Amino acid sequence: MSHTLRLSLIGAVMTGFLALMLGQNLIHRSQGTEVLVPVEGYDPRDILLGHYANIRTPLHRLESGTLDAGAGFDRGDRIFVLLDTGPTGHVTAGGIQAERPEGGLYMEGRVRSDHVVPGDVYRVDYNIERYFASQERALALQDRLRERNADGETGVSLILALNRNGAAQIKGFVVDGERRVDRVW
Repeated sequence: MSHTLRLSLIGAVMTGFLALMLGQNLIHRSQGTEVLVPVEGYDPRDILLGHYANIRTPLHRLESGTLDAGAGFDRGDRIFVLLDTGPTGHVTAGGIQAERPEGGLYMEGRVRSDHVVPGDVYRVDYNIERYFASQERALALQDRLRERNADGETGVSLILALNRNGAAQIKGFVVDGERRVDRVW
């Protein structure tokens, strides 16, 4: 096999892999269950990672005493957060469990805090903690997340797509009632 043919085959395999990843992303975004989560926080840019906003939601900090949390979880444990939809359309945590639920609305996450005893707070990561954007958009979102209304809320909600396994993907934001869904292309 010639050197050129080998390089062409490697390039074709790599291109196919990238196309597969893009296809899975598009399917997740279009067919995933859409949920809204209020956004609480912001963070500055990182010179090595580019422009981003650090996303914090009420689902990132779960009080085990107020939830049906089952047994205690340790740092790094995979958990499934059962979601309830409130009257405003936002989801809230309704329970935590170690096994994937048979049905209902849920999100998969990882416990970030050290051993938590019942009544304590679980800090959870969902792989949606950083929102990367262009410099202009990241700065605008960062500035908007600093603003608070009379209730202390930001007026910004995160639009997530949840696949059937509970994995979350950021689809966009709702800012002051205006829906802003990110384009893939």
